[in-house]
Amino acid sequence: MPLAAGNWLGPYRILSTVGSGGMGQVYRAHDSRLGRDVAIKVLGAALANNPQALARFTREARAVAALNHPNIVTIFSTEEVDGLPFITMEIVEGRTLDRLIPRGGVTLDWFFDVALALADALAAAHRAHLVHRDVKPGNVIMSDEGRVKLLDFGLARPIELEPDRVANQQTYLSLTKEGTILGTAPYMSPEQIEGKPLDSRTDLFSLGIVLYEMATGTRPFGGDSPASLIASILKDRPKPVAERRPEIPYGVGRLIERCLEKHPRDRVQKAAEILDTLRAERRVWESSREGKPASSEAPRPAPSATSIAVLPFTDLSAAKDQDWFCDGIAEEILNALASLERLKVVARTSAFSFKGKSHDLRTIGQQLKVGMALEGSVRRVGDRVRVTVQLSDVAEGFQLWSARYDRELKDIFDVQDEIAKAIAERLRLTLAGGADDRLVAQATSNVEAYQCYLQGRALLNRRGANIRPAVELFRKAIELDPSYSVAWAAVADAYNVMAYLGFIRSGEAREHAIMAATRSIELNPAAAAGHTAMACARLMYENNVGVARKEFERALELNPHDVQSRCWYALLCLQWACGDFSRGIAEARLALESDPLSAYTTMFLAACLYTAGHLDEAIETGMLAVERDAGSFVAHWVLGISLGLAGRFEEAVSRLEIAASMTPHPSPALAVLAAIFGRWGKASEADAIHRALTERAAQSYVPLAHLVLTAEAAGRRDEAMSLARRAWDEREPAFILWARHFPAYRPLHSDPRFAAILREMNGTG
Repeated sequence: MPLAAGNWLGPYRILSTVGSGGMGQVYRAHDSRLGRDVAIKVLGAALANNPQALARFTREARAVAALNHPNIVTIFSTEEVDGLPFITMEIVEGRTLDRLIPRGGVTLDWFFDVALALADALAAAHRAHLVHRDVKPGNVIMSDEGRVKLLDFGLARPIELEPDRVANQQTYLSLTKEGTILGTAPYMSPEQIEGKPLDSRTDLFSLGIVLYEMATGTRPFGGDSPASLIASILKDRPKPVAERRPEIPYGVGRLIERCLEKHPRDRVQKAAEILDTLRAERRVWESSREGKPASSEAPRPAPSATSIAVLPFTDLSAAKDQDWFCDGIAEEILNALASLERLKVVARTSAFSFKGKSHDLRTIGQQLKVGMALEGSVRRVGDRVRVTVQLSDVAEGFQLWSARYDRELKDIFDVQDEIAKAIAERLRLTLAGGADDRLVAQATSNVEAYQCYLQGRALLNRRGANIRPAVELFRKAIELDPSYSVAWAAVADAYNVMAYLGFIRSGEAREHAIMAATRSIELNPAAAAGHTAMACARLMYENNVGVARKEFERALELNPHDVQSRCWYALLCLQWACGDFSRGIAEARLALESDPLSAYTTMFLAACLYTAGHLDEAIETGMLAVERDAGSFVAHWVLGISLGLAGRFEEAVSRLEIAASMTPHPSPALAVLAAIFGRWGKASEADAIHRALTERAAQSYVPLAHLVLTAEAAGRRDEAMSLARRAWDEREPAFILWARHFPAYRPLHSDPRFAAILREMNGTG
């Protein structure tokens, strides 16, 4: 029966009712022996009448009492009067957190106070192998003196008369009843809702919800019914903290989001890690508020393995239209770090493969085989930009260093350099030219030109119809700064790609590409980009293999980490132009080693393998390329070629038909498809493709090199030879690249007319 004011429970006089919970009533009482007020929790009949549950309760109560932690309400005793078990605890004057969180979230100062107290309390309890299971604002009390106390630790949970799974399943069933949203439900972990076994990581999920609500003023999961609330917790990915409240430090928002991962293995693993990260983030925030350099020393030493991945930076701009700018900043820092000796830096494509995904740092580290990761965010408003970065040990999950930079947009080059140097200093790496030399080369002083270049690069990387708009942006960058060397190289790259893919005629591309590459090298002979562009131009338009090889090797000497240059050197120059198959494979493997998750480098290795006749490995590697980027036309094309060469004709045809359907310029895929039909003995299918491409060529440009293949496959050898002669005379890029060693062209080599062309190409005719 409930106790009334004035009743006595042994030496305790009941003063008032405080509240009730799943375990019984809570009262305020006066201890007549010690002359102090205490809180008394009188346990319910279910526990009192079950010896096993009562023994477990007593054991856990004693363990909590032994913690003696300043942020956990202290348990004084477990007692029994007239068969009625109860516990006595300190009484805290104040209000619970659920009544104190305002709309929009709490102040950052207050956030850190409460968050650190809760993380510290949970870390202490978890070390003692105690799990709370009911972390929520209603179980956090703020005393009138400003102290933070976590209530009911290890006690405020459903009475477990049966094993955990059964008890938790009963909780799940009760939640699904319409109209019975329990106060605890919005703070439950997915495994708690599903009735699965629990460990300390369930508390970290619940803590993440509390921190999210404190930071933003709203819960991460919601619903207007128990079923929709449960579905939200189990399935929804909450809106990033930074989107709801941009002034929250990036590292704090990222930490909260890691707490809210659905599967326990993907979450932050320990409360101690949360505590360390919050302490470091508070130091950064306090330093920036006081006008000091916004950086923090690490709570842990840097890992001995000096390897790092620079992950794509998050766009926090209101319009979410600055992805290209964020990627560009991250890439500049990545390139600067790659120049440091003794530091292994994962190439851009692999590091950026995690963009938009929620993998934890441990998983990223394992997949990229690195010891550290640099994360960041960029918020741009007008001519102001805020860049926040955080360096972490991926194996342990500890933050090593973090910083925030609030600058004018014109200072973005200095910010990039400061970040790279700070990391170098943190890792005790020596700068080649001394501390005063820049790590991030300032390629232009014109910020508008820099932005045009970054936008153009983002478009060029997407290929297809995006290339021509990219050229316009590069040209605008050059107009704004005629001395912008890398922008000139980008113009050459764009024309080279269009010519190779058969988008434009050689005559249209050649002049633009060679002039732009030449200008790039004149402006900065020490930049690799201009030499790579020149190598491609001299090879594709002039068949100058010797100069192309020297330019590629010069580019890789200047920048050994340039994955694109190494891939082009491996396949286009070493294999297709020079026939150096083993060296080409070795270079392609080097590229993949530095960019291990890239579909691009994987695809180039597959092409090198099929060119050298290693078909089983080529197919396996080609399948991996498609798996990594199912939307890549070239990946499907390479896999189709590999399958066709291996005699797996049906699979090859299917794959090449997919490739042809993915681009408005399908002739490369159709040409090889016809060659596969020819090898398969299906001349009529090959002839149909030849006629279709011939009709297309009457309306728009189709490279002659592609028609050479379709004519040969259709049994039209004389026509194929005539087309080959025209293609060589016009110095068509695709023909120059394919004629010598591209596998689909090899059946033509036995014809004396084609052999004569090859002698001319090799300078021996």
